[in-house]
Amino acid sequence: MNEIITGIDIGTSKVCTIIGQCDKNGELRIIGIGMYPCNGMRKGVVVDIETTAFSIKKSVEQAERMANQKVTSVYIKIPGGLTEIYRNRGLVAVTRDDKEITTQDVERVLQAAKIMALPSDKQIIELIPIEYIVDGYGEIKDPVGMAGIRLEVDAAIVTGSLTAVQNMEKCVKKAGYTMSGIIVEPLATAEAIMTKDEKELGAALIDIGAGVTDIAVFKSGNLIYTGMIPVGGNHITNDLSIGLKISFEEAEIIKKKYGSVVKVEDDETVKIANIANHSSQDTKLNDIIDIIEARTSEILTMVYEEMKDSNVIDQISTNIVITGGGISFIKGSLDLAESILGKNVRLGLPNAIGVSTPVYSTAVGIVKYVFANRKYLYKKQAEVPKEKDKKKSGVLSKIKDWFNDFWI
Repeated sequence: MNEIITGIDIGTSKVCTIIGQCDKNGELRIIGIGMYPCNGMRKGVVVDIETTAFSIKKSVEQAERMANQKVTSVYIKIPGGLTEIYRNRGLVAVTRDDKEITTQDVERVLQAAKIMALPSDKQIIELIPIEYIVDGYGEIKDPVGMAGIRLEVDAAIVTGSLTAVQNMEKCVKKAGYTMSGIIVEPLATAEAIMTKDEKELGAALIDIGAGVTDIAVFKSGNLIYTGMIPVGGNHITNDLSIGLKISFEEAEIIKKKYGSVVKVEDDETVKIANIANHSSQDTKLNDIIDIIEARTSEILTMVYEEMKDSNVIDQISTNIVITGGGISFIKGSLDLAESILGKNVRLGLPNAIGVSTPVYSTAVGIVKYVFANRKYLYKKQAEVPKEKDKKKSGVLSKIKDWFNDFWI
């Protein structure tokens, strides 16, 4: 497989692009990395198509130069907080004479599970099979090759905002690329930084970005909850800007240079330049730490309250994995998170050369998720009917399909 996979993480402060390619041994290699500032997104949704499209193009161009590959189509993510999870069942009859279940039967039952009433402003983003049931016997992960008369699937249906998806697609198209698919952010990020045991036994993924914090909980290998709180690393920067009476840009520099939630015993004086007034001021380091610690504690407390109110905090048996560029670089933030969340906390990093930083977790995850599910995802693209093909499907064909799917 020589086809490249391009994943784009469109965030509040930046656009990250990762290009992956399958090598001759069938392994995924990261061959291109790009990052460019972005000011066209707020709280996970597009607020400026032109600005976002420009950032996408610049980010992809960086990755293209590194990979020496031309990108035409891309995969993007939708924040977990903009999605909802529903449970639904699909049911079909096995049509072969020998009653052996084939991949076509699995595809039909998954399509049957998608039949559900949705609000006009929602669309199905992803379908996650929880278990297959053959003639009443459940807990089956892969029914292909088994014998049966009736095949059912219990599935989680992930739906997302139709307008949010359409606006992101407009940005991608305006940047000059086609959108191959949209991946639910926590599913992608988990692919890059969480272990199979964590997702099986029960774990949470907290992705703290610049503008929002995404929360996801996994149990029995499945995504069972997504949520979002509208605060992130930029709020820490804003607090420093107001508290120290400096520009946002200078506050960001101060945050990255002195970022910590642990007070120092020998408090030192820090000289801070005020770019706007062409002057400088002296500030105690512990005063800076106090501001950072207050907002970081608030973000983590809001995460805890969100999971507690949603009754998922007790589903976490292993770790809470924190990633994203919001607080991960702040000294002492993981220890603070453990004390507030009451669970084991670890930092989530992609295990790949050149991108082993939380900033790239989602973009790397998109590529890894597509690679891991490429047969299914590529098949979905190939099966999207063209307009002229739709016209060819007659009444007899529809009746035949109906009998195959529902006549048990």
